[in-house]
Amino acid sequence: MPVDGRMLTNRLIRFDNATMNTAPAALLDELRAMAVFATVVRHGSFAAGARALGLTRAVVSHHVRVLETRLGVPLAQRSTRSFSLTPAGEAFRVHCERLLDEAHDGIRGMELLRAEPRGEVRITCSHHFGNKRILPALLAFRRRYPAIRLHVAMNDTNVDLVQQGIELAVRAGPLADSDLVAKRLVSEPTMLCASPAYLRRHRAPATVDDLASLRWVVYPPAQRSLRARLGGQTVEVPVQGDIVTDSAASRLAFVLAGEGIARLPAYDAATYLASGELVHVMPELETPPLEIFLVHGRRIGPSARLLRDFLLAPTDEAAAGR
Repeated sequence: MPVDGRMLTNRLIRFDNATMNTAPAALLDELRAMAVFATVVRHGSFAAGARALGLTRAVVSHHVRVLETRLGVPLAQRSTRSFSLTPAGEAFRVHCERLLDEAHDGIRGMELLRAEPRGEVRITCSHHFGNKRILPALLAFRRRYPAIRLHVAMNDTNVDLVQQGIELAVRAGPLADSDLVAKRLVSEPTMLCASPAYLRRHRAPATVDDLASLRWVVYPPAQRSLRARLGGQTVEVPVQGDIVTDSAASRLAFVLAGEGIARLPAYDAATYLASGELVHVMPELETPPLEIFLVHGRRIGPSARLLRDFLLAPTDEAAAGR
């Protein structure tokens, strides 16, 4: 019988809640069964999964049946010749594979502590954000792990990580590529800004309609509108202008030069607002934060994992780069 998304979600929630209240011995059995299921999925069959684990096929099948009984849904359709996941199995395998990956990562992380970490990490980020926030953190990382080589590619366009052999990427969200793991690195407040010179030539906006009549410095190039909150309501402002750029640094330079209005992150605007070189336009308008993510493939090397965890950790050294 097919399982709809709401029913599956409810069952997974019940599984999670029940697991939290499970006795330690039973919990270990469930975790073991989840690891077995993830291995079977990765190897494409019960027989291959059993060989990889050094178990019999009967034992592997038993573990999966235990999970199916616990969840109340079938996870796989199997026969002597074929193996495929049910919709429930597809949803549940994500949690099981994450469990298996975290266990492997934890073991490898401890192994790294026994010796000075070595290796190379290739990371990419934009010029502007990279120089402002990532470079200081990379310098702190090098002080802690001097034997790890860094290959830093500054690029204002999203590159293909696999094709370029890059393990970590810093990207602005939202992200659509489901094949990549994305962890939030920064959620930066933003605001609409313009130079005093621009506002002298064009009446300072007082309404959303006024904003629509202004000329913008358009960034990123594909932007056509901006959603924001005003008085508890969502509003959409058309974005159009004579200057379009794919560079955050260029956007800031054009706004400072009086070429238009733009939504700027606080780390760009703060100094110039304090000096009077920029004006916060319509401060009652709540613009969405700039979400920056650290992105990588499902499997990365030990040196890349060290850098990932360093950048994400709220430590004094890593935070110095934020």
